[in-house]
Amino acid sequence: MRGTPLVYQGMVYVGCYDNNLYALNAAEGKFQWKYPTDGGVVSRPAAYENSLFFGSEDKRLHVVNSRTGKLIWTYYTGGPIRSSPRVAEGHIFIGSDDHVLHAVNLNTGRSVWQFTSADQVRSTPFVANELVYFGCESGDFYAVDFHGAMKWRYQAKRAVTSSPVVAGHSIFFASTDRTLYCLDARNGWAVWRFRLGKGSVSSPAIADELVFVGAADGFIYGVEAGTGKEMWRFRTENQVSGSPVIYKDCVYCGSVDGNLYCLEYRSGRERWRFKTGGAITGTPVIFDDIVYIGSTDHQVYALLA
Repeated sequence: MRGTPLVYQGMVYVGCYDNNLYALNAAEGKFQWKYPTDGGVVSRPAAYENSLFFGSEDKRLHVVNSRTGKLIWTYYTGGPIRSSPRVAEGHIFIGSDDHVLHAVNLNTGRSVWQFTSADQVRSTPFVANELVYFGCESGDFYAVDFHGAMKWRYQAKRAVTSSPVVAGHSIFFASTDRTLYCLDARNGWAVWRFRLGKGSVSSPAIADELVFVGAADGFIYGVEAGTGKEMWRFRTENQVSGSPVIYKDCVYCGSVDGNLYCLEYRSGRERWRFKTGGAITGTPVIFDDIVYIGSTDHQVYALLA
């Protein structure tokens, strides 16, 4: 399991490279149902009114009933989907390896508009300020309005697989060009750039004017959001391709070394680590003091936060 779980209405939903989406009871981990696709599922599901939306490498956006796993509708794109959907304003926004950001009507499953980017879109869109922000594998980063018109574009030197996060008027994302970027969300101007030891596909998390991100150099970084100054870094034993999550006063992040780390987010000091039997490439999800994480050892874990 390389993707990120979703916790919704007492269930954990997670995709797998055996081509299935699994539904587990969140309290006990008991299997409820699985829904088969024709490709690997690394896309994190999104939920809205008892429907689950997720992409598959079979080139389709799938929508299933969250209780039963029964198909409601599918939407075809021109390439494998490794982006995760974002539900906003009556639309599902999702990227595809067909180079297109698709805006799909939430109820009908019909295309509302398509925006063609320079390369494959594996970044998950972020919706804020009436704009949709996302990156693509050429290094281009876009802000597009709700009609599919480009407002601005920024060029990183290499792929932006990382999914952006917006806080106030700033937007943060990482690139495989070894940089964590902070742009002005209104016009795309660079506010600062922070140099990482290696490239990153990790998506940033923000808390208390700090930005947290992992990188292929094996470090989890804590950076001051306003200035781009490094506050701390924590070394894991392999690359960090998953994304950090903040809960209370801690940052939780997995590593390809198989560990899930819990660090104090102000200092980067380790509180605990939990070893799984495989690489962790997805992002933890935390609900009701429980951390859920998938691993390439074929297991889903539920741990006390």
